Amino acid sequence: MGQACRNCGRTFTPHPSVFHQEFCGEPDCQRTRKRLWQQKKLAQDRDYRENKSAAQKKWLKRNPNYWRDYRKRNPAVTERNRLKQHERNRCRQKSRLMIAKMDELGAVPVLIPGMYRLVMNKDDVIAKNDELIIQISSISRVCDSPASLGS
Repeated sequence: MGQACRNCGRTFTPHPSVFHQEFCGEPDCQRTRKRLWQQKKLAQDRDYRENKSAAQKKWLKRNPNYWRDYRKRNPAVTERNRLKQHERNRCRQKSRLMIAKMDELGAVPVLIPGMYRLVMNKDDVIAKNDELIIQISSISRVCDSPASLGS
């Protein structure tokens, strides 16, 4: 009995030993299956996330010049990526969304002492997946002096 592949839509016969098989055996469909599994695992499994991050840091320490060398070996890819990023930036600027930078302070006002609520920012922002973008809004303010308490 056949079923439709979740990625390409073609009918395939599930392998009897694969429980609830949703993807056919085509390489593109298997890449999609693996990518979706990894995204779900990263979102739900803290240990997996931490192990992956540690492995990436360890690899980068062993290969410090990888990306610089990659860009030198692949100038066409580098230029294409640069142009695509400029295009994404223009689209986001048009929709008044921002590109998050770890070191960027810009025109951020100094926070007034007080109690604040942290809320996840649901806007479509480009950011590293180990960063948390939040919106801070004041819900109360600390009094300037004990005299202002009316005591």
